Parts: sequence; C-alpha cells; structure tokens
Amino acid sequence: MTIAPITQQDTASNPPQAFVTLNRDNAPSAQRIGVVLNPKGGYVRRHLVEFRHHVAQLTDAHVVEASTPAQISAAIQSFALEPQDLLVVIGGDGSLQAALTALMHLQPMSLPDVLVVPAGTTNMSAIDLGVRQRPLQVLLALHRWRSGTRSAPASRLRNVLKVFDPDSLQTQCGLFFGAGAVVEGVRYFHSRVRTKGIRGALGPSLAFGRMLVSLLWKRSLPFESATTARLHLAQHTLNAKWMVILATTLDTLLLRSTPYWGTEKAPIHFTAIGHRAPELVRSLFHVLRGKTSPVITQNQAYVSHNLNATTIDGLTEYLLDGEIFSTQGPLELSATLPVRFVMF
Repeated sequence: MTIAPITQQDTASNPPQAFVTLNRDNAPSAQRIGVVLNPKGGYVRRHLVEFRHHVAQLTDAHVVEASTPAQISAAIQSFALEPQDLLVVIGGDGSLQAALTALMHLQPMSLPDVLVVPAGTTNMSAIDLGVRQRPLQVLLALHRWRSGTRSAPASRLRNVLKVFDPDSLQTQCGLFFGAGAVVEGVRYFHSRVRTKGIRGALGPSLAFGRMLVSLLWKRSLPFESATTARLHLAQHTLNAKWMVILATTLDTLLLRSTPYWGTEKAPIHFTAIGHRAPELVRSLFHVLRGKTSPVITQNQAYVSHNLNATTIDGLTEYLLDGEIFSTQGPLELSATLPVRFVMF
C-alpha cells in the first residue's frame, strides 16, 4: 500500500465538537406514539396481518404504513412527536436509517424516544441497541407497558452518524457507514444470498463471512474491493487505496465483531484498512476483535480512531445501514445529538 504525502495546505481541519449527552428522566414516558410500519420489510411481509393486528391494539398511537424514505419522512412529520413521545419503527436497518434521517432533518433539537422493532431483512442496528425479543413479542411488550401490566422498558442513549454531501447538499443519517469492500459485500448479499431465501441474521452473516474470505484469498474475490480515498483525520491525512472504510456509533457489528481499536473519547468508531495491507491474514483476528499488534500499530495501512467528525474525499459511493448512495464530492461525517433508544 502506498500513502501519498499530504502537504500542510492539503490538510482539512475539523473543528472539535462536544460529546453531548441529553438530560432526561431515566424512565421513558411515551405519552403519544407514532408507528411507522414498513409492509415491505423482510419479516413484516410474511406476517403483515399479525403486525397490523398488534399495532391496532396500541392506545393513543398513530400508525402509518410506509416503505420509501419519502413516505417515512412524511409519516414522521405527520406525527409531530415531542421529546416525551415515542416513535416506533417496524422494519429493518434501512427503515431505521430513513427514520433517523427524517428526524434529524425535521426536529434535530426535540427528538422523541425511538423503539426499533427488528422486522427487516437485516437488523444489525436493533441487535446492537439491545433488542432481544422477536418482533411481535416487542409489540406485545409495548402494549402491556402502555396498559400498565408491565414495567417501563430499558433505554440507552446513542449518537447518530450524519453524512453530509456538500456537492448534492444531501444529508443522510444512520448508525453504520461503509465504503470499499463493505459496499460490494452488500451487493453480494442481495444478488447471491438473499435470492436463495436465507432468512434472519444468517444471510447477512454468511455474506459477511464470504467477504472476509474474498479479502484474504484473492482468487475467490468476486469483486474489486479497493477504493482510492483521502481520509482527513485529526491525527493525520492519508491518501491511499483502501480495502475497507467504516464508521459507526454501534458497539458491535455482524458476528459480534468490533473492528475498531481507537482510544480517544468520541462517539464515532472509524477504521480503514489499506488495499493489500501487510500480514492481513495473521492480523484479521485482532482487527475483528478490536485488538492491536505490532503490525497494526506500526503500519499506516491499519487506521482506527474514535472521532467527533471527519471528511473523506474521492468516494463515488458509500453504504449507510444497508442502503447504497452515490456521491461525487467530499463527504463530511459527524455525530448528532444522542437519541434515546427504548428496548424490551
């Protein structure tokens, strides 16, 4: 891997941002509820009648079926939820990404609590946020809480990742950003794994494992994984071919991997691995578990920091929570105010 030298005038500096927490009562209240039900979600499609029945039992709930980002945004705008209210998103990672984008656009300073019901094709965000019950059981627990027959759910604050494209003036929000082999891995999942009817977490996990094999043994590589990009980090600026670039505010990813080892106190985990990084096979276990080794710490092909913000130049596309977006100019990544996620 060759890293081009960057002169001082080439380096873009990001002003420091505060790591903000919200002052709220510990127990969620949910005075009013807005429910976004994605009828095209992978799990919802197979149980749509049951989902409609369960959401109809919720008191003081406004339910809208929506599947596209525009429909989801319109639904959230119609709810006009306040901080003491609850937004329920029934769908997968893509539905949650669209909902978070709408919230941050419509009401970034007055966010309601959010309950994610993991009922999509991929549900990595909901799993990391602590949702352990099956989708219909989550709705039943919500109904019992509202009717006073069970205690309040747990909750946790989590920053959201904001991706701003100055060229198109578009902003997308989510919890997991990826470029390089990550994008091709998602394409592989949709074209080769999902079409075989494999359901649940097994499908994305198989695609993730296949991507790892492809990165390590080039003869099995079904796609070109390298992407040239300039990373503007507080510590340094690096211009190189990267195999993987990822940024996330999640704690764990697929297969419970934690591929970040930065020590800074900041909400965004950022990791990049160079194309043909030295001793990748030997270092892979350390990378996936967020551990360091002499090779990782002494070579600029392995980059991992915790950040408040960063800028990436040179990408033509990127992934955000399973959705692929095109881009032409630099991308600005930053952390939003924390959202309080509720889980049963």
